[in-house]
Amino acid sequence: MRERQIALAQRAGMRLMAGMLLLVTAGAAGVATAQEGSKEPVVLVLGDEGQWEADASMPRELVEVQGLLARGKAKKAAKLAKKWVKANPESPAIDEGYWLEGEALFAWGRYYQSFEAYEAMLDVSPGTEYFERALRREMEIARLFLAGKKRLVWGFIPASARTEGLEILDRVIDRWPASELAAEALLEEAEFYFGRGRFVEAQATYQVIVESYSQSRYYREALLRSAESTHAQYAGPRYDSTCLVDAKVRYAQYRARFPESAWELGIGARLSRIDWEMAQKHFVTGDYYERTGREEAAKYYYEYVMSHWPETEWAEHAMERYEPLLAQGRRGKGETEGAAGLDGAGG
Repeated sequence: MRERQIALAQRAGMRLMAGMLLLVTAGAAGVATAQEGSKEPVVLVLGDEGQWEADASMPRELVEVQGLLARGKAKKAAKLAKKWVKANPESPAIDEGYWLEGEALFAWGRYYQSFEAYEAMLDVSPGTEYFERALRREMEIARLFLAGKKRLVWGFIPASARTEGLEILDRVIDRWPASELAAEALLEEAEFYFGRGRFVEAQATYQVIVESYSQSRYYREALLRSAESTHAQYAGPRYDSTCLVDAKVRYAQYRARFPESAWELGIGARLSRIDWEMAQKHFVTGDYYERTGREEAAKYYYEYVMSHWPETEWAEHAMERYEPLLAQGRRGKGETEGAAGLDGAGG
């Protein structure tokens, strides 16, 4: 097992060096090729004794793909890489083939096809040394799509790819669920929802980070945004106010966990705003009951506003409405009792 790990590490080192390759052809000024007189490109890697030597593990066609990419010929590189992958599915270098196909397609601007190449590589070689790099490239593709980059359907018809962008983020999360990259993908997804006013979906996605990635560097941002997206769901005093209660809890959690940041961000003022909105909501409810002739219910809501949010302007408005209703109730009770007394005397 240890020998295999060492071999894999050596192979990864060779690949890394190949990533910083010297692509040379016969007659290139100042650099010798591995085979003098040959016009075929070769990859030179650093040997055990410090000398440059040909990388025999890299198929000639993939070396050519690298050369084409280095010269900016992405389209030709993509076609050659795809042809090689199709013809060599059992090759030990299949992951390099898929990786280069994906890179060539990305450079060519065929982003969804590039994503498919990375996914094919991860399917056939899940332990590939390109694993993290492929997922990060997929993240880059998702960001492009979510930002409005079109997907080419049938190779020439531009179409919106925001849905595909979200699906790619989900795929990254599925591939590496407990990673920091997964938390980053979740944040990207949540920010997309928030930016488009889809606050329910945004809050639910931020909350996944809060609950499952508490050690992530994205945790603090997700906790704050969870509160903000919850608060943003409030549509006004004539609508449900459950989101205000939830937002207040989440802002309070943020303040308790990050007091200095909360002070800088003015979380106290946001909590005061929620109190103001809650007071308004209850006052409007009381007003509705008063206008529909349900004075007792109206008095209840006015009293509630005065007792729970006495510092708000809505407490003053509630008092202005409550006192006449209270006086009216007393007069009505007095008149009823007086009438009862007269009836009794008449009997």
